[in-house]
Amino acid sequence: LEKIFIKQTYFLISIGEEMSYTVTLYFDNMVDETHFFKKEGDAAKCKAQLESKYRGNRMYKVKMDEVRT
Repeated sequence: LEKIFIKQTYFLISIGEEMSYTVTLYFDNMVDETHFFKKEGDAAKCKAQLESKYRGNRMYKVKMDEVRT
């Protein structure tokens, strides 16, 4: 009798989960505005526009996050 060992690899695939993106504007370390996007490019564009708008004002901070929906 021979013993045969088969190495199996399992991959966790999340079906039906989509990624969304949020762009949050903070004023004095408190949430001022939050914008939700389905596309990463749209979120990045919004982040860049907000950073440009509040450039030079240290009271404002912009953060982009990836969210599972």
